[in-house]
Amino acid sequence: MPATFYYEKNDIYPELGEGSDAPFESNTRLLIFAASVGYSRGRDVDDPDENGEIRWNYISQNQKLSVIVAALAYADHNDAEVILKPEEQIETLRRYGAGGARVIKEEIVDEPGSNLDNLIAFIKNTQDEDKLTKQVGILEDIEEEISSLRAAQD
Repeated sequence: MPATFYYEKNDIYPELGEGSDAPFESNTRLLIFAASVGYSRGRDVDDPDENGEIRWNYISQNQKLSVIVAALAYADHNDAEVILKPEEQIETLRRYGAGGARVIKEEIVDEPGSNLDNLIAFIKNTQDEDKLTKQVGILEDIEEEISSLRAAQD
């Protein structure tokens, strides 16, 4: 398991993930949000830049973040075994994180107005209640599967 990994860090990170008034509490959480946006929009980057660095344990030691990353990898690879393969999860996170960060830059950071207002409008415009409910159910199922796979591994 890698100690750190590199990701494409564009202009959204200082704007939305750094500083006391940033809407995201860390670049790690922003990267995961960006990857979710990238996956949702079908935007991934085959060879993303590597100008940002994150420690893998920031994700792996946080149950909610690790479930989201595992769910993205599972959805991308359509293989339950990916849940136990951090390298493949990181690869999915990097590709969709780069694509999603580009979407966020175009639709939030580059738009006139405050980043927070633009972020809220972006989320409201892309939210579909039925789809959200279904996704939460899928995440709960994946979390249950991860727990059972980890228990079987021990």
